[in-house]
Amino acid sequence: MDSRWTRASVAAIGGALLVTLGGCGQGAAQAEDAPIRVEVSQMFITVENKAGLALRDVQVQLIPYGGATDFTLMVYRLDNAEKRDFMLGEFRGSDGTPFNARVVKVKTVKVSGKDIDGNLVEVEVRWP
Repeated sequence: MDSRWTRASVAAIGGALLVTLGGCGQGAAQAEDAPIRVEVSQMFITVENKAGLALRDVQVQLIPYGGATDFTLMVYRLDNAEKRDFMLGEFRGSDGTPFNARVVKVKTVKVSGKDIDGNLVEVEVRWP
């Protein structure tokens, strides 16, 4: 009788651990039909254009708590279904200061751009 309870307990704990670890490193939750997919990892921000049209003047912003300097990266063009990785060290503040995750606590990641028809496409996700 004890071995059955032990196995059941181990299975339940293992399952909970798998679910918990499976969600780590995936970034913030985002709607499946979002026009721009954003994934955040320890060293990269991955942006994927799912808007159906190419985007131009794409701006990726790291918005910190407290309204301090936003850290921005500009991309001239992001084609439809294109997926691109951006290193966190590439982001710069308005005064040219490089982003440092040890110093700045980021609240959200905001990605915006205009499609070829001139419509603004914008997505904002929580920092994990």
